Amino acid sequence: MKHLLPWALLFTFGLFHPTTLIAQEKPTLAYYLPAANYNPTIPTPATWLGYEVGEWHATHDQLLGYMKALDAASDRITLHEYGRSHENRPLVCLTITDPYNHLRLDEIKAARNRLVNPAESGGLDLKNMPAVNYMGYSIHGNEASGSNAALLVAYYLAAAQTPEIEQLLRNTVILFDPCFNPDGMQRFSSWINSHKSQNPSPDPAGDEYNEPWPRGRTNHYGFDLNRDWLVAQQPETVGRVGIFQDWHPNVLTDHHEMGSGSTFFFQPGVPSRVNPITPARNQELTAKIATYHARLLSEKKILFFTGENFDDFYYGKGSTYPDAQGSVGILFEQGSSRGSAQETENGLLTFPYSIRNQVLASLSTLQAVGEMRVELNEYLRDFYKSGLEEARKSEVKGYVFADEDLTAREFLNLLSRNRIAVQNLQENVTLGGQAFQKGAAFFVPTEQPQYRLIRGIFERPTTFTDSIFYDISAWTLPDAFGLQWAAVKGKTPAVSKGPSLVSRNPPHALTGGPDYAYVIPAAGYEIPEILVRLQKLGLRVRVAMEPFTGENQPFEAGSIVIAADRQPMSAADFVSKMGEVAQSGIPITVIQNGLTPDGPDLGGSAFPTLRTPKVLLLTGEGVNVGDAGEIWHLLDTRYHIPVTLVEANRFGALNLTKYNVLILADGNYGSLSAEKVKQFAQDGGTIIATGSALKWLKNTGLAALEFRNQAPDGPGQRPYANISEDRGARTMPGAIFEAELDLTHPLCFGYTRSRLPIFLSDTLFVEPAKNPYATPVTLTKDPLLAGYIHPKQKPLTPKAAGAIVCGLGRGKIICFPGNPNFRGFWYGTNRLFANAVFFGNLISGEGVEKK
Repeated sequence: MKHLLPWALLFTFGLFHPTTLIAQEKPTLAYYLPAANYNPTIPTPATWLGYEVGEWHATHDQLLGYMKALDAASDRITLHEYGRSHENRPLVCLTITDPYNHLRLDEIKAARNRLVNPAESGGLDLKNMPAVNYMGYSIHGNEASGSNAALLVAYYLAAAQTPEIEQLLRNTVILFDPCFNPDGMQRFSSWINSHKSQNPSPDPAGDEYNEPWPRGRTNHYGFDLNRDWLVAQQPETVGRVGIFQDWHPNVLTDHHEMGSGSTFFFQPGVPSRVNPITPARNQELTAKIATYHARLLSEKKILFFTGENFDDFYYGKGSTYPDAQGSVGILFEQGSSRGSAQETENGLLTFPYSIRNQVLASLSTLQAVGEMRVELNEYLRDFYKSGLEEARKSEVKGYVFADEDLTAREFLNLLSRNRIAVQNLQENVTLGGQAFQKGAAFFVPTEQPQYRLIRGIFERPTTFTDSIFYDISAWTLPDAFGLQWAAVKGKTPAVSKGPSLVSRNPPHALTGGPDYAYVIPAAGYEIPEILVRLQKLGLRVRVAMEPFTGENQPFEAGSIVIAADRQPMSAADFVSKMGEVAQSGIPITVIQNGLTPDGPDLGGSAFPTLRTPKVLLLTGEGVNVGDAGEIWHLLDTRYHIPVTLVEANRFGALNLTKYNVLILADGNYGSLSAEKVKQFAQDGGTIIATGSALKWLKNTGLAALEFRNQAPDGPGQRPYANISEDRGARTMPGAIFEAELDLTHPLCFGYTRSRLPIFLSDTLFVEPAKNPYATPVTLTKDPLLAGYIHPKQKPLTPKAAGAIVCGLGRGKIICFPGNPNFRGFWYGTNRLFANAVFFGNLISGEGVEKK
């Protein structure tokens, strides 16, 4: 067997082909990988694909097929499918290590779990414990150099035969995910390959470099998966978070691309923008690992930078989520060719060149983790030990939250995914004026290994060392889930092991019948889904517009009533379908008499029939992909409402009589026919708009809105060098505000508390309506709960509108300045949006803002 030269010689320029390729030059394996003796029984990427990596953009099925071929050919690799994407594409992770380690993976994994448990980690032999390196590629599907590089790195790890690589594999378990975003990768590769010329034109204006909406960055529903690690609302994330929590990797790498005019970035990022919960030692290790990248890239004469632009603040990103858990997250950003080869201010940027840089960063990471193995394991052990010590000294001993509805259960799932222990509350407690009942609330103790991540989930920061954020500045998750919660200081309450979940609505049988009517209480996240289910069963459904009493039970406005009278089916079918509903666990009260002791009688005008929503959601260029996708995801996957998606440029040709709800997500609708939208509203349609769509509604005269504007800067000079910093500080990357709800308003049906945290990520502040009934959601007088807002913008927030209802003809225009469906995890305001869909047309014409 021929042996590869030592690791250090990988940094010698002569072991690789020249750094750049001209656009027409064919890349070879030697261009990408070190000279070495490779096992001839392992298929090369070109042998399997039929072309050299970089000649075409590999599709996800090709990538998956090659990974399966390596799994079959190499005893160093085991392929594991950990889930499926929304488009049913397999999500796979390759475990790559020495064959002997493969025989003892359970043993290694068990030792990793002991390593993060301070009660057990002291007795471990760290000198002989393998490191774990989690390597992930192209979480943004149109940042394709990562996944295409994964073909080469996987081959290298499977086939290279040297003492050095064998030592690396003995001492390291590599968790290798070749594509974090299969659906986005497939969408992007299909576009690029179908627009590739035999003689490529590097002109950035070409179609090849300008993919259409929604582009390949996001997953099927338009979610940015690199913002989903902590909250895990997408199937792609749920699986990989499970891998992370099972293995507790020392390092997680996240391979991205950035603008074509940029070079190559690796962390550390901006020092002042590191989350203060993250220990300083994390950044020291990040900097030490960076020296490996710098040495190799410098030897190859490749331009790069660190310490700029990117940060380590939001724990929902792939390179930051690990930092709260004793791991070192590392972001790589390669200037993107966005096609075969593109002219840039730095010269011709070819796809093979961008792939090669990702390969180099992968190789330098492998070397760093291999050589720093003991140091990284020591840090992981010490991280959890020091976290537990900090927890014992903290005045906050835990957090209590109420078990109210589905949102509490979803929050429990999130905590469980992140290995956070939760207990049952066993005594009644009052905290901050809020009452929590024994058996109906949960307690999260801070004195547990995940102390730092718990802080990152529950704390409400409002002061920061820097005023610029790469992503959101606050994400307090119990606020996002709309929970009743409080911090516990001092003595901890009585608790028991848990969580113990009591079925809130056990299945039950309806006997006899048909009864006069059936009532479902208004409260509950799941009510919109229940309404859809009832309507799909063909039942005529009514909603209570006022509180009432039936069978000695009070019901709030928003309660759902299914009366037996004149249902469009036989009595036997009606009884059968109501029995089916009851068996599903929906809370139902049988009403025997339509004469109510209090409130309106069931046959009166206070119980209008609900129309079935027929939803049209506009998409296409100018529309915010994420906001539109979040609406689609909410209505489609949680409420099961059919949604028609139509690009805005086809709106003019539509027959709008088929729809009764039109949704304008955040975006620019400059070319949309305002006259046609106006006619839709005048005919009784409901329009729901979010974010900057409100500007279009105002500018076209369709909605009577007034925006609050920031006071101009005073006279005086500022240093030219401060331009970027000053501009960045004026943006609001995302903060949490307290809103006050009018619980009698149809938009607020189902809410039981008058205060609600809402998320705003734009400096779009709207004056309350002049009509006193048309602003059912307003910010409080001092609304900032968590996050950053510029001092000049803060005066714009008190009593600003959180939702306004405008009117046009018989229609309603419901305006949300923020995003009530933010990233799929802002459960607390989803019901506001759903109420707009179901109840918007029932809002009184006397309660709308008109011009």
